Amino acid sequence: MALRNSEASFGSLARTLHWGMAILIIVSLTLIEVTDLAPKGSALKAGLREWHAEIGLVVFALVWFRLCWKAVNVEPGIVPPPPVWQLKAAHVVEWTFYALMVVNPLLGIVMLQADGKPVGLLGLNLPVFVATDKPWAHKLEGIHGWFGNAMMFLIGIHVAAAVWHRLFQRDNMLARML
Repeated sequence: MALRNSEASFGSLARTLHWGMAILIIVSLTLIEVTDLAPKGSALKAGLREWHAEIGLVVFALVWFRLCWKAVNVEPGIVPPPPVWQLKAAHVVEWTFYALMVVNPLLGIVMLQADGKPVGLLGLNLPVFVATDKPWAHKLEGIHGWFGNAMMFLIGIHVAAAVWHRLFQRDNMLARML
């Protein structure tokens, strides 16, 4: 399989980025959801939150690479072409995903630092960008959580659309990424 996209399908790098980032995002969202099951103040709870944050930083780094790769590659066509409204809806969902993959990790960094907590990746702490401000951190936590819920909702829409295209529209939309 070619590294770059072709007119008929996504290349191996685009596919790896898509599926790899999808797994990372789902794992990150799952980790933060299961933190509620861990005892308050426990090492388990702290560890789950730390892994959530670190995966978010990896996604944040990868999304920039993915956007650059997208900019220099052709997007394979869908055959037969779907209605224009579906293409427009797909682009809204796609670009909302990209926005969330940029904004939510940034919110997470600012939120943690405003809460007085270090933010690190692979044992290296990021520079501190904001002063400690616990009330602001609490407000950011709500926004960060809402954006995470929006991401889960969009994942559901994305999966449902892929299944719809495969089973009912019988086009190559899903096959381009498999």
